[in-house]
Amino acid sequence: MVSVAIHRVYMPRIVVYAGEGSSHSWTWFGDLLERMGEYDARFLGSKDFIDSLGHPAEIVVISGGDGYAIAESLKGLGFARLKYFMSRGGQYVGICAGAYLPLPSSIGPFSEFNLSSTKIENIDCSIRNKDESSRVSVTYGGCSILHPVRGEVEISRDGSKTHAPLYGGPVFKEPEDDAVLLRYTGFGVDTEFQVDRERAEAMILGRPAAILCEHGAGTLLLLGPHLEHPNYPEANRLLGDLLGLVSGPKREASERRAVAPSLARSLADLKVAATGLEGRSFLVGRKLWDSGRFLELINAIEKRSWSMAPQDVERVRSALDAARGILIKTKVGVESDVDEATVLLVNSTRVCVDSHFRSMVEGR
Repeated sequence: MVSVAIHRVYMPRIVVYAGEGSSHSWTWFGDLLERMGEYDARFLGSKDFIDSLGHPAEIVVISGGDGYAIAESLKGLGFARLKYFMSRGGQYVGICAGAYLPLPSSIGPFSEFNLSSTKIENIDCSIRNKDESSRVSVTYGGCSILHPVRGEVEISRDGSKTHAPLYGGPVFKEPEDDAVLLRYTGFGVDTEFQVDRERAEAMILGRPAAILCEHGAGTLLLLGPHLEHPNYPEANRLLGDLLGLVSGPKREASERRAVAPSLARSLADLKVAATGLEGRSFLVGRKLWDSGRFLELINAIEKRSWSMAPQDVERVRSALDAARGILIKTKVGVESDVDEATVLLVNSTRVCVDSHFRSMVEGR
């Protein structure tokens, strides 16, 4: 008799998009899961994310970034599989850019994913993106999606209030079919107003900040603010409650390995290069990047690099060195110089975070 080895395919409970167009905020969701002791998750690039939708995960998460680039990477097969995933009972969690994707649109490729009937309040067809900074507005057909404020906002759920940051996420109109879970009810002490305050108040206060809609047997949780931001523990708990996540015991690897000296050196050198870009902004696709975003990604690698699978260490180190080489040569005013460095850093962070979560599941 011929013996056939059967390999179990790892089917994670949660799949997080970290592919084309993604910014750094998906790492915040990783931080949230770790604080809750939930490691049954994968962090995947565009192709692997689409492939994973054929497996029975419970939750898929798409966070902030360049919505156009994310939609372009998911058009066709990706959107089709996402719809099928939800029709079978899966839950889609869209945060910031990920929340815009399923909203009604006649613009391709967004039009392939019209699963919610709720429209947005923060759209302006008069400015036509006269301010080219994506920090303030982003062209959307003949109109612009406007970002009236940036930073901390107050949100409420059944009268209970908390705070979370808003970085370009949607302000929803009152839905006809979908359920309102959270509302914007105020601003923080350091909220940055990017339009006249009176106009911002009229556009935001009292409007839905999170909605829930259905597709087949599944649901879509769409969030404007970043409840997963690590500096907002109350908002983190609220998000965990909305997702039905239960905090479990913190797990530590049986043996914490030392970080490879070459990787530690590459991380330190890259951090110096990123810090040198302080005060400068770079448009990557339609998304504005700065040194703070680079440092967030570097930090996500630093605190998990000890658990990285040995076969991943060298390719991450090589990519980080390449990214550093690009950043230190970046000329003032030449925004496109950082495009490749951004891709290298996002990909390296994804490899590290995904490896860390797998190591914790497998007890490595």
